Amino acid sequence: MITRTSLKYLAGASLLAISVATAGQAQTTAPVAAKGDEVTDVVVVGARRSEQSAIQRKKRSATNQDSIVADDVGQFPDKNIGDAIARIAGVAMDVSDSGEPGGFAIRGQSPDLIRIEVDGMSMMSTGQDGRSVTALSDMSSDLIKSVDVVKGATADMTPGGVGGTVRIEQRTGLDFAKPLYKFNLQYQKSSLDGGWSPRANIIATRKFFDGRLGVLFNFTYDQVVNVSDIARVSNSSTGYVPLGDYDNSAEKSFTQAFDPLAAAVTTKAGCTALSTVQGINSRLNCYAQWEDFFPSLPRFSREYRDDRITSLQIRADYRVNENLTVFLSYNPNLRDFKNTAYNLQIAAPAGTTNNNGVLGANNVQNVKVNENHFVTQYDMVRGTTAPNVASLVWDSQVRNLHRITEQHYVQAGADFKWNNWIAKGRIQYSASTNDRQDDTVKIFAQLPSVTFKMVPESGLWTYQAPSSVDIFNPTSYYPIAAANGLSATTAMEYTPFYDENSEWNYQLDVTRTFEDFGPLKTIKFGVQKRDKHNQTWRYDGFQIAPGVTLFHARALDVVRWCDPATAPSTAPCVFGTTQIPPGTSPANSLYMNHTITRAQYNGIIDAAVVPLPGARYFNGIADRGDLLNSWMVPNFDTFYSMLSQYANLSGHNPDCLYRCLASDGKVYERPTYSTEEGTLSAYIMSDFETKLFGMEVLGNIGVRYQKIEVQAQPSIIFYERDAIPTTTIIPAVGTTPARTVKSYAFTDTFVSRRVGDVNRTSEDILPSLNLAVWPIEDQVAVRYSIAKQRARPSLTQLTGTSAASCYKVDPADREALEAFFAQNPGAFDDGDPTTDDSSSDENFLGSYINRCTGRIGNPELKGYDAVVSNLSLEWYPNKDSQFSITAYSIDVKTGRPEEVTLSGYELESNQYTVATYEDGDGGLKFTGVELAARTAFTFLPGPLRYTGGGFNYTFAKSSGSSSDYDYFSQQYLPPKSLSENVYNVNLWYDDGKLNARVAYQWRDDYYSQTSALGGNRIPTGYGIDGTTSTTAYFKTVHPVFKTGAQLLDARASYKVNRYVQFFVEGKNLLNDSVTRYAPEEYIKLTDDGSTPYVYDQVYNGRRYYMGIITTF
Repeated sequence: MITRTSLKYLAGASLLAISVATAGQAQTTAPVAAKGDEVTDVVVVGARRSEQSAIQRKKRSATNQDSIVADDVGQFPDKNIGDAIARIAGVAMDVSDSGEPGGFAIRGQSPDLIRIEVDGMSMMSTGQDGRSVTALSDMSSDLIKSVDVVKGATADMTPGGVGGTVRIEQRTGLDFAKPLYKFNLQYQKSSLDGGWSPRANIIATRKFFDGRLGVLFNFTYDQVVNVSDIARVSNSSTGYVPLGDYDNSAEKSFTQAFDPLAAAVTTKAGCTALSTVQGINSRLNCYAQWEDFFPSLPRFSREYRDDRITSLQIRADYRVNENLTVFLSYNPNLRDFKNTAYNLQIAAPAGTTNNNGVLGANNVQNVKVNENHFVTQYDMVRGTTAPNVASLVWDSQVRNLHRITEQHYVQAGADFKWNNWIAKGRIQYSASTNDRQDDTVKIFAQLPSVTFKMVPESGLWTYQAPSSVDIFNPTSYYPIAAANGLSATTAMEYTPFYDENSEWNYQLDVTRTFEDFGPLKTIKFGVQKRDKHNQTWRYDGFQIAPGVTLFHARALDVVRWCDPATAPSTAPCVFGTTQIPPGTSPANSLYMNHTITRAQYNGIIDAAVVPLPGARYFNGIADRGDLLNSWMVPNFDTFYSMLSQYANLSGHNPDCLYRCLASDGKVYERPTYSTEEGTLSAYIMSDFETKLFGMEVLGNIGVRYQKIEVQAQPSIIFYERDAIPTTTIIPAVGTTPARTVKSYAFTDTFVSRRVGDVNRTSEDILPSLNLAVWPIEDQVAVRYSIAKQRARPSLTQLTGTSAASCYKVDPADREALEAFFAQNPGAFDDGDPTTDDSSSDENFLGSYINRCTGRIGNPELKGYDAVVSNLSLEWYPNKDSQFSITAYSIDVKTGRPEEVTLSGYELESNQYTVATYEDGDGGLKFTGVELAARTAFTFLPGPLRYTGGGFNYTFAKSSGSSSDYDYFSQQYLPPKSLSENVYNVNLWYDDGKLNARVAYQWRDDYYSQTSALGGNRIPTGYGIDGTTSTTAYFKTVHPVFKTGAQLLDARASYKVNRYVQFFVEGKNLLNDSVTRYAPEEYIKLTDDGSTPYVYDQVYNGRRYYMGIITTF
């Protein structure tokens, strides 16, 4: 149903359409000028010329598409290609959960359902999944000639773009009539940081040999310093969790969704009648319903993303003769990305109600609760007895994430024309690498107490330390003395990662044109072979042979001081770097202790601890309330440099990620996770054109066949799991006599580590049809398209994300266990006082089956399958104007792969219960309407004739819901990433000297995910029937929605002469932020809705640019 808001957008579109119509009439039927009137021509320059070109690309396209064309060489409308694409109808900007901008969705379809091509080559992912990429920040927009967002499909297109295919075209060496040399220099800054960073571009091109050889050189260096402030209320997507009944209300805080017995109880006292000796502990579940909601982990971050991108394009095009043109191009994109994250946290609140209805294991005091059972304030106090906190510290961390990514594109091609034949051959190789290294250092200030408070204006939380602690004085972070003359420790962490992706693409397309063969105009056919490879290295340590454990490639080190005067003679100070005893985990053998003197440590703190760099935290945002303004942080480079003078930090390098020491003293190659995917496809299609009732009818019909072979190499470690009887003698205490307790314990015996070799083949037949009818020749068209699309699953879903461990049990041992626990209920003590030991018996038995840990990939996945159709009415009143309305449908036949747990999964001739993936259900249908209009206002008087503008609006909905279900509000959730309303407005001015552009985008809020973590105590599979062994004790989880966007960008440039141009630019001028939250229809934090239920908020501030462009 179209809402009132939608009608408002439609009205706006209609007004602009009327303007377009008026413009069309004014430009096509202009009156003859009266005598004495001066006729002034409008010069067609950059902005208007690019708009005309984009309109023509849409008008002459083979299917439904929209386009963006650069104003001039090196003058694409936006610095980031993703920003530019977001101006197109149906495309919406996105910000990642970590706060990184630049991504987008098309028609509510997420990045895994969007295909991106660069000159026909797949845009390479730099991540482990080997598939999705929409941030586009690795590629400079200076290299771009045009971008087409194709929302339909033709048989000659590579499949995968369910939401759409983004086709990026770069310039060729033969595009230029004259030699061109261009230099662009600019600087940019963020409102959250005072520094300016550079961006430079050089373009040089000329022709040789009488214009037959064209050579193009294009180089860009771009340093972007993005600053994000992130205030988190929640631990990831945990949200608020019940942690104890503090308001003693007779009213429930929530009603159990997974335990009908508990849900039926109406008073807290009634919980005592429920049993605790079944698979689900109904008494605990019952008491949990009266517990109040706490924020799972309030904390704060400021992230500095120093992003340095170097892009190069070298291309040579040679026209051999009138029939044959060949070319060779090389395009590397190198990205040096440093994310310095300053994080602040204290401690997570804790507490629960036990089987006797008594609050225990809590660490909070002075709790304030509102009318909806949400906590709004609480204290933590240092102390050794509950509810005090034994170690209460102001925990300030710096995490340095250094990622070097490379993308390399090499392409050779030939275009041959002879009579009515056209043949195009391409050989393309693309490769990417992702080398990531994370370093972390923490410092601590000791706190006697601290107050946590909700900020009612925003729903965020803040801290208030007592006045007795000066958290802005570095001396507050001096480590305190512990036992044996040692200080309390500081954690220092190093973690490496590495990913490789590559693709070979061989393609031949042949077209035969017909001049007089009835309605048939062309037949086109072609073949394509693509070979994709993904390989991943991770730091995991595990057994590789009986008795041999490969060490972790990461370092989890400890930094401490030692005082010889107080150290006991039995444990004197040992300065320098020594191994941390690995204990029962030999994989941790490379973890180190770094011991220095107190004076050395304090000197490091004095030099390395500094105020949070940049402006005030959340500077300039509305409704920040009394959110904290700043805090002290460790400077990682200073800390690391000074510590390296006293300690051996040589283990902080990635060498062990590839070859590493094992427990037998030998060095081994670290196992990797890899996937090979080969696709062989062929297609045939024809273009036709005829007259029907005096109207021009044209279109194309075709079919594509593809065969996909997947070769996966999952890494699996096999164990024999035995249940060993144990006997424990508990000595007498007072009048209680001694007793003997019998139970069982697990022992796992390593059998083998296997790198699997799984081969699977699947086939697709993908038909497509595109029709265009022109009732008014060259002005009005009715266009229809329908095609079957298939988006392949990610490579991690095919192979898995890490080594899995599979445990095989003896059926006879299982029978003995069942008999033992039947005779001795509660014999297994899990050490958790909040759970009933009879339920622990069930959990123990649940673990004693053939089961695998980790998530195993499924190479038989087919991926997302949908039928995409478009019906549009397009009007082109003149070459400057376009109006279109499009209705689209995405009918999902097979959903995206879902995480599942399956029994009976065969490995090594045995059946296991495993976590894996399976193809999702179909039945979901996305529908929507897109309105788009643009024109140049040349009919206006004076300087206004140099203006123009555009508007587009998308209304989207789904006929069903996703498979995600909110059990607490008892309703299905909408599809992920789908915003109901998205619209863009842009205005431009270009008189040949002054060029200005203003662009605004609105995107509605949208559903993101529902992800239960351990704190939610949600079962791993829904539909719990009381016999599960996943967990016995359930609480709550709420859905995560994201706010959309209200983005205002502006740019102005002035051309002094033909050689020099100056420009200024601003982005996110409305100071928009992104908040993850739970809507009121699912959970209300306050009765009046004045305070939202927030998971976190990301604020990137404004960005400013200024620069100069010179052309020769």
